[in-house]
Amino acid sequence: MNRVWTLASKDLLETRRDRLSALFIVVMPLAFTTFFGIMFGGGSDRLALALHDADGGAQAQQLVASLEASDAVRVVPKSATELDPWIADGRAAAGLLIPAGFSEAVEAGEPAELVVVSDAASSGAQAAAAEIRAAAGRLVAADRAARVGVETARAADPDREQAGIIEVPAMAEAVATRAMEAPAVSLEVVSAGVTAGQIPTGFVLSSPGMMINFIMFSLMTAGIALVMERRNGTLQRLMTTRLRRSELVAGKVAGMFALTFFQQALLIGVGQLLFGVDYLSDPAALLLMMIALSLVASSLGLLLACLLTTEQALVATIVIVSMSVSALSGAWFPLEITGSGFQAVGHLLPTAWILDGLRGIIAQGYGVADVLPAFGMALAWSAGLFAAAVARFRLS
Repeated sequence: MNRVWTLASKDLLETRRDRLSALFIVVMPLAFTTFFGIMFGGGSDRLALALHDADGGAQAQQLVASLEASDAVRVVPKSATELDPWIADGRAAAGLLIPAGFSEAVEAGEPAELVVVSDAASSGAQAAAAEIRAAAGRLVAADRAARVGVETARAADPDREQAGIIEVPAMAEAVATRAMEAPAVSLEVVSAGVTAGQIPTGFVLSSPGMMINFIMFSLMTAGIALVMERRNGTLQRLMTTRLRRSELVAGKVAGMFALTFFQQALLIGVGQLLFGVDYLSDPAALLLMMIALSLVASSLGLLLACLLTTEQALVATIVIVSMSVSALSGAWFPLEITGSGFQAVGHLLPTAWILDGLRGIIAQGYGVADVLPAFGMALAWSAGLFAAAVARFRLS
């Protein structure tokens, strides 16, 4: 194990001395994260909620104001005919129609209805519906609380109805229980006919996406070092020592793993502190995704360095592979805006699953159980890539 770590430390030291590597590890990821974050929404990760108020009453206006103040949804006023198209093309996670008569029903203490247009299978739509339900519940609870107070005061002492201060007796609990027996507001969920999922925007899109993109690029330095060591005979000279072949391979993988893990930690820290991306909602789940990404990247880097014999070929291949993987995985643009075929192809790659896991941690509160499928996919790919790399590993 000491010999493995010695080899890994040597590769990390060579990378640190290479000034060009800092460009791919730090400078370019931060620059592209900022650019794409501003271009795709300036960092807001709230769910877009297309809303049409056909009522216009006081209670409807209070509900709209409550949703506008929400940290979970971003209200986009639309006409009734625009709700479904906005969901169909992915511009909104859900639509809300406040029908005429809503305010009148709330003020009369009668059941009121809201219509949510969404795809029930969409996690983003479910989160938007939950926020609507909570806002409507708070609105009606306040109205009914006031109504309970009036009824209780009248029942306690009709002669003191006009007094400024009224003592509320114990019967208020029974009155409130009767008032809340029937649902205050019901939601009718209408299928939009297409997927209306949560679409990542701003830095929720760009921070993990650019991290994956440039972690692939950072493998260029470590891969070139391995190609050069094979060409100048360094690997053969290492085998004349007590170093075993398995330790040599493990040391190279460990160096790439440590490099990519350090890069992730750095970019995640910057994303958390400067871009407001909440990576740390579940540290254990985040750690699993970081390990998964480093395993995939280091295994792929080792395989490419074993297959290619010149620096030029390795650089060109890493550029092509990193750009292709990033595009297919949704690092540059959300897969939710693409067709089902493109999404299916993208999710053949472990990086698409890892991106889903990272964005789920950031925006939807994913825990360890939620990211285990992505971790499993990454392990399977890493095992296959590593086996292929070991089979093709050669000293000269």
